[in-house]
Amino acid sequence: MDGVIEMERIRLGIVGCGIAARDLHFPALRELTDKFEITALTSRTKEHAENFAKMVFDTLGYKPKVFDTYDELLSSGEVEAVDLTLPIELNVPFTKKAIEKGIHVICEKPISTDIESGKELVDLSVETDKVIYIAENYRHAFKYNKLRGLIDEGAIGRPVFADWHWWVGMDRDNKYVKTTWRQKPKHIGGFLSDGGVHHVAALRVIFGDILWVSGQVKQLTDYLGDVDFISTLFEFENGVIANYTACYSIKSDEYFEIVGTEGKIRLTPQSIVVSGKRDEKINLIQENTFKKEFEDFYQILTTGKENILGQPVEALKDLSFFEAAIKSKGERVFISELLK
Repeated sequence: MDGVIEMERIRLGIVGCGIAARDLHFPALRELTDKFEITALTSRTKEHAENFAKMVFDTLGYKPKVFDTYDELLSSGEVEAVDLTLPIELNVPFTKKAIEKGIHVICEKPISTDIESGKELVDLSVETDKVIYIAENYRHAFKYNKLRGLIDEGAIGRPVFADWHWWVGMDRDNKYVKTTWRQKPKHIGGFLSDGGVHHVAALRVIFGDILWVSGQVKQLTDYLGDVDFISTLFEFENGVIANYTACYSIKSDEYFEIVGTEGKIRLTPQSIVVSGKRDEKINLIQENTFKKEFEDFYQILTTGKENILGQPVEALKDLSFFEAAIKSKGERVFISELLK
């Protein structure tokens, strides 16, 4: 990669200083001070950027520059990469602007509002020597990679079926629900895709690419902005059939099970439990998957490591699941047709 940075620390600008930047990305970055220096900030609400600068100073002992606009930040010479934590509809135009200025991008998932606009970033990532990294932390998680390993080892024979039920039960006081752009989403499926791309990424880590999807969606509340319930039946290219059901308005227990010809695997919040052909319990480790994705981004920028986990095309495949499910109205929609 021609754009490899030959420096000890990456000068990073944070664009959008809201929940994701404050609560998810900064706790990771403050553990990576040998790799990143936060040199610049900008946010639609300037007060958020100023508060973020104070948080950096109080924690790390230096104060990033606060810029009134994104264009000023990009032209400042203060950054080699930007971390975009924005309303989803801004991901594509803000990434394009950074690449035009010769600046690398790590951008919070989902890739975009829909497949068609997301394709623009896939194409751009092929054309540029700068890195476009879509940050999907579930691809880095130990538990999903361990599940893939168990499947590959034949721990339950040939996998046949996977069943994942996710009941979140967000109320009106939830900090994400209160976000203005989530109340009137411009991205397909509202919370279903915003949160759900995590789950599809995890399932694809375990089983690979998805062949077709059939689904039904419903809107059960008046405060989540869009449809908030989804139930799907789909098939992976390796022949595994799966159900994914998620609801953001009803709270219940999460359920995740994989059934094979010689046993099954249950994933709980605390462990992976294998039974049948062999019996095993694997306790889950505490890990910061956001830290892992920034470490990966750093390696790509400084060593020329191939961008695999942050490839825009992978993020587009995650998003395509929801566009397929929502458009299907119970019929099969083939992912390859949407991605053409």
